[in-house]
Amino acid sequence: MAVTYKLTIDKDYYRKLIARYYQQRPFFFQLPVQFGAIALALAASLTFGFGTPSLEVVSFAASVGTLVYFGGIALTKWGIFQRFRFRADFGTEVTVTMSDTGLPATGRHVEGTWTWEAYPKSVRFQDGLMLLRPGVIRWLPDAALIAGTVEEATAAARAKSALREVA
Repeated sequence: MAVTYKLTIDKDYYRKLIARYYQQRPFFFQLPVQFGAIALALAASLTFGFGTPSLEVVSFAASVGTLVYFGGIALTKWGIFQRFRFRADFGTEVTVTMSDTGLPATGRHVEGTWTWEAYPKSVRFQDGLMLLRPGVIRWLPDAALIAGTVEEATAAARAKSALREVA
């Protein structure tokens, strides 16, 4: 059983990869929760750090908290995307095949085979499969399937790694 994906490694691919990566993280490690806690703590310290809070101080603290919350999320995603954007494979097509023996990948700048031990964890989303190990993410969207089925890909990941399903 082999499942083959043909991916275009571009802006849309990396934006989806970043979104799915943070979606599968534990609750307290998701960006909105992290920046929400930072923004709330900052707004509270600004509000109560000046003695009795006035309407102007509360408004200022709320504005700063809102800016930290939305700006922090956006800047974090933008910064990660910038790291990916300057990789040699950006804008190219890559073919990845999942088989019982491993995960060979070929493209203009990449050719290699990774064993399943390289990806001890996997996460099934409604629109794709993410293979994970510390410091490495491989996003395989269902839309990129050219051979095999979603069910076969999920079964292969379940048999070879610890698979979790995220709604």
